[in-house]
Amino acid sequence: MKHFRPTSRQTQQIFAALILTGILSLGAGTTFVNAAAANSTGSPQGTVGLKQRNRELPRSVVNAVRREIARAYRIPPGQLNVVSYTQQSWSDSCLGLRKPDEVCGQVFIENGWRVVMSDGSRTWIARSDGTGRVVRLEGQRNSNSNLPDSVANAVLREASQSTGLRTSGLRIVGAQQIQGSSSCLGIPSRRGERCTKDLVPLWQVTVEARQQRLVYHSNMNGSRIRLNEEASNIGNADLPQSVADAVLQFASQDLGVSSSQLQIIKAQQQTWSDGCLGLPRPTERCMGVLTPGWQVSVEGRKTVQVYRTDDSGSRIRSEAIAEQLPSDRDLPNSVAQAVLRDVVRRSNLSSSQLRIVQADRQDWPNGCLGLAERGVFCTQAIVPGWRVTVEGSGTVFAYRTNESGSVIKLESGATQGNSGAVPIPQSELPPPLGQGVVFRAFEGGGITGRTTETILTSDGRVIRRFTNSMIMAPTQMHQISRQELRQFQQLLEQHNFAQFDRLAYPAPRGAADYITVTLTSQAGTTRYADMGQDGLPEPLQAVVQAWGQIANRR
Repeated sequence: MKHFRPTSRQTQQIFAALILTGILSLGAGTTFVNAAAANSTGSPQGTVGLKQRNRELPRSVVNAVRREIARAYRIPPGQLNVVSYTQQSWSDSCLGLRKPDEVCGQVFIENGWRVVMSDGSRTWIARSDGTGRVVRLEGQRNSNSNLPDSVANAVLREASQSTGLRTSGLRIVGAQQIQGSSSCLGIPSRRGERCTKDLVPLWQVTVEARQQRLVYHSNMNGSRIRLNEEASNIGNADLPQSVADAVLQFASQDLGVSSSQLQIIKAQQQTWSDGCLGLPRPTERCMGVLTPGWQVSVEGRKTVQVYRTDDSGSRIRSEAIAEQLPSDRDLPNSVAQAVLRDVVRRSNLSSSQLRIVQADRQDWPNGCLGLAERGVFCTQAIVPGWRVTVEGSGTVFAYRTNESGSVIKLESGATQGNSGAVPIPQSELPPPLGQGVVFRAFEGGGITGRTTETILTSDGRVIRRFTNSMIMAPTQMHQISRQELRQFQQLLEQHNFAQFDRLAYPAPRGAADYITVTLTSQAGTTRYADMGQDGLPEPLQAVVQAWGQIANRR
């Protein structure tokens, strides 16, 4: 047999064909973005150097993992916190998690991440490239064929009883192993219920029942089963996503709460009597036509608010508040007493002079409740607990505790540094930051009565607007560098800006012609009188000074 010897030109053609084949196979898989290239052209959050990436998990990866878990399990992103992370390299564009019949580009991905995230009762493991452009959850590759028959049958029986449908009308559409507490099966505790802190393997099974999506948690043999009501979609399955998004955005502005802290708990189709959705405003003329739409209940910060919309979500109006959820009434007595005892110990006040003015459930990122001390090792696990604010004789004390009150921590020396601070009423809190905004300051008062709003955006722009001024001034804008932006964000974290959330430092009684400054970050809002700036807690003074250098640059 004569052997064929390719010519030089034919060799080049074969080599080019091989390269083209490789490119096409990469395109057939999951979209892959080179980490280094993404960092040079992507958003400011993804623009970090290699040395920093080896040390810190990029914020872009954290946000991307949160979005993926929230999308897959219908969990508000604000409830998810990073437990641990490690830098990893992946063997292909599918991050080593190829789905059936999927073609993955054979590209070695360096500087990727493996992230463990939790909502306090359940834990997920995600894989990411270096920037968060590609994210996959490790549990998602499990197929239903791995689900034991005992678990599948038990879940279907439970779903049949709760829906009234025959098991033949039900379909298991997803099943994966998760970790959670053995007593509550990885589901957030109900009122008065205590969940053990152990982590055991569990099954999470998703059942499709006509228009409903039911998510069950089971132990490994199906002898114990619970419905995860938060992850299930009962009665809301028909609500269009565009309407849900519009309602959540409207509710965020209406209630002054970030949309990540809101949840749609009920949605029903309705037909309203007029174009004003049956809620006309004074002197408003409404078109007398039947208007199909939705009645949507949204749960926010201690509030359930009901909204009306048309069928597209372009018109939204709020009804009266349907329910005011309890706050400090839920605070366990053991926690309240532990906090009050510590205040008495630290101050010259008696327990009769103290009152708890605020108590909110929180999930702290570690065993130090997010308040690490030099030389103290903090266990890296989510710790459910409370943030408790106590007022006494004009002094405000902000505490962090675990669920039982056996561990309590005072936030940054509240006895001295927060002397004179008072809680900001809920009605006076400004709206949350808009998308792409890192920091904001409102300044008002003084002789002129002029009000200014200054914002810092995620791309480094500083924008100042003037209102309520006798002489209208144009909007001002200047730019800071990416490095300066990162340094300011690190300063906010370093000085724990969240410890001043909802605290005000008012001017002395009888003072006049002072300016009130309200500062808001993603971590919270605080307010102070400019004439008392020198008396602010040192960490807050550092933030105020750094912000002044950024905002007042010419």
